[in-house]
Amino acid sequence: AVILSNREIVGGVELMAAVDFDATHLHAEAATPDAPAAARTSTAASAQRAGTPARQSAAPMRGPLPPVAPAAPDPALRAPAAAAASRAAVPAAAAVARAAAPASAARTQPAPQAPAAVQAGSWSRDLEGLRDELQQLRDWVRTSVTQVGGGDAAPSPLLAQLQALGFSALGARGVAAGGSDLGSALRAFAHELHMPPEPLAEDGVYALVGATGVGKTTTIAKLAARLVLRHGTDAVALITTDTYRIGGVDQLKIYGRILGVPVAVARDAGEIEQQLAEFADRRFVLIDTIGLSPRDERLGEQLRWLHGFGQRITRLLLVNGGLQLDVYDALWRAYRDLPVDACILTKIDETPTFGAALQWLHAQRLPLWFFTDGQRVPEDLHVASATTIADQLQRDAVLPDARSAAVAASR
Repeated sequence: AVILSNREIVGGVELMAAVDFDATHLHAEAATPDAPAAARTSTAASAQRAGTPARQSAAPMRGPLPPVAPAAPDPALRAPAAAAASRAAVPAAAAVARAAAPASAARTQPAPQAPAAVQAGSWSRDLEGLRDELQQLRDWVRTSVTQVGGGDAAPSPLLAQLQALGFSALGARGVAAGGSDLGSALRAFAHELHMPPEPLAEDGVYALVGATGVGKTTTIAKLAARLVLRHGTDAVALITTDTYRIGGVDQLKIYGRILGVPVAVARDAGEIEQQLAEFADRRFVLIDTIGLSPRDERLGEQLRWLHGFGQRITRLLLVNGGLQLDVYDALWRAYRDLPVDACILTKIDETPTFGAALQWLHAQRLPLWFFTDGQRVPEDLHVASATTIADQLQRDAVLPDARSAAVAASR
């Protein structure tokens, strides 16, 4: 039995004992250096309070307890009050024993587990499978990089330069096939783009469309200045539908006043038709449209206006030259049904890596008319040609270091 607690009561000492117990706790206490001394001290003190000799204190237990025969009752505990206390303690001890029995059984009887050899074999198989998967992943990455680099683990310097200019890994391989060095490869690729030698050669109505902030108003002022210098002020007129942006109309009117050309405002397709009738004697009419996000519902309405004019209006899409290839694809989904007749690349001065824009134009077979590289009117508007495009790209091209080449190859 195990004494759980003891306390003095009238006429004697009340002991709380449990018959069923977990002997492992006794072993743990015995392994603790101070446990025996503390147990002896506590038992001796209790015995002294109970009036029993100190020699009867419990000795440290070193192993499982053997069956103990009932001891003869102590004459000192034969008093009626002590007997009543003992009878009161027996039910409580039995209840504590029953409550402790499940926990003890759970501790002394652990759940059945697989043998150690079986567990080790299972872990070994799992680790082996994980090792195989990692090796397959390494092989796949190595194969992919080899295919991108044309058979080498790392891309060649030419491929690294082209990817640094914005071309994708696949696009860089196509461009590199056209020449042995950067200059010849870029010129060969630029010759594959459709770039007329003299854009705006024919009289007509030209509408500039594009996303917000792409530079439509500044570009239309550059085009107007170019036309005024060639054909005079009486040949050009401007129309703006940008009534949503604060100062949009005033900005174009300032340009018109500087150039000496009229500027009209149109809020819908009907007013555009009316303004075109008034400018029927003008050889060139340029329309500045609202800059809207591809997700804006008003963009669809504006595109329907322009689509309704059919071939009477030439539609020029302005795109920022420093975007990623997937951004151009998303933008094209919004404008491809317009349809678009040609493109103008803007803000080339803000990024030397406009290879993605050229790759996108080549894939969509869209003509490139102009590119802009600054805010000056009209000096920073340039006719696109194979020479100017290749020179512009090559001007800021640098040979990436090994780390940059590895990052480019991972794309």
